[in-house]
Amino acid sequence: MSGRSIVVVDPYSAGKGIAPAFAARGVGAVAVLTTSTPPSWLSRVWDPDDFHEMYTIGDLDDLAAKLAAHDPVAVVAGSGTGVEAAEALSELVVPGRSNVLALSSARRDRWQRAVALRTAEVPHLRQISSESPDEVAAWLRREGLDGTPIVLQPQDSGDTDDVFVAMPGDDWRTSFNRVRAVNNTCFRNDRVLVRELAVGTEYEVDTYSVDGGHGLVAVWRCAKEGVDDGLGIFRSNTLVSPSEPVVDVLFDYVASVLDATGVRNGPAHAEVVLTPDGPRLVEIGTRLAGAEQQELTLLGTGENQITRMVRHHADGVREAGRYARRQHVRSVYLSSPAAGELANSVRFDELASLLPSYQRDVLPYREGSIVPRTDDLRTSLGHVVLATTDAEQLERDEATVREIEAGLIVV
Repeated sequence: MSGRSIVVVDPYSAGKGIAPAFAARGVGAVAVLTTSTPPSWLSRVWDPDDFHEMYTIGDLDDLAAKLAAHDPVAVVAGSGTGVEAAEALSELVVPGRSNVLALSSARRDRWQRAVALRTAEVPHLRQISSESPDEVAAWLRREGLDGTPIVLQPQDSGDTDDVFVAMPGDDWRTSFNRVRAVNNTCFRNDRVLVRELAVGTEYEVDTYSVDGGHGLVAVWRCAKEGVDDGLGIFRSNTLVSPSEPVVDVLFDYVASVLDATGVRNGPAHAEVVLTPDGPRLVEIGTRLAGAEQQELTLLGTGENQITRMVRHHADGVREAGRYARRQHVRSVYLSSPAAGELANSVRFDELASLLPSYQRDVLPYREGSIVPRTDDLRTSLGHVVLATTDAEQLERDEATVREIEAGLIVV
């Protein structure tokens, strides 16, 4: 090792891959944890042995002095829980290598983000932040949204749980009160963000920025099947060819969002719906996309946000860059129309031999398992990853997966 280090705050999930990637360039790694021990649901998705030193967040000035002794090339977040601390530490240890601190609330808080987008005249969904259902009701009438689908969610974007869709005729006030209840991070959501439901094709846009220049790492098209609550069930996620015209439309829009919210360096993951009025932001995080998305992007393009991070901080590459697709990549999700005991799933074991484009699968349920009714991504039966240079083969293999799915029996 050269003596240089990368400091990773909460190196969990996708962030698990940061330290090994830098080690391959001769750069060591230092871990900073925002809690004394990793949260239980993250304890298995990181490796303490990848780090030659480990600290816990305390006094930032004192910690910054300790980190400076490791000659850090950058301070980065390994997961969403570490974003805020990583940005604050970065300005103390390696100033100018992170994002605009004055706009940190716009990157963390959904309402402040909406304010930043409005100030920058970036098209965005209509929304209100309120602690009063009566105020929301008056806003819905004023905006002409009364009797249309709306989304209710926590204002703080650090938690992706507690998101509800109220369809016309639903009692949205019940969902409002549920969001205000204590969430799974043990904080009370005193204010609820209510917004119009974006209707159109959903995309995931992954970027990496260098000194205010934004690079495109991958664009994924999400295929969904409608359900009563309006969110839809994931059917597949497909890497989009960078030559498709929609990619330029999405990238230009997301770049304007990044500028408006003060993103200058590092990765971001945006969820955007292409509506009849143009792209509209649903969510964005100034963090790595999920661990599996890093793997799939590498499979499809030969790089991902972590390799971009290494090029930036270890190799000194200043160009943000744009991806090129090497293979067609698709994750195909399976669903169950009902809860019960799963039968006739023996063909799951034959997928590798049946599908020429097969890469791997995540199918936790097998013959005799008790499965949930699929209502969202978390209640899916799992997914199969396909990758090939033959677009027609990809379609044939998904059709085979759908044939197997149609033959499943849930009793």
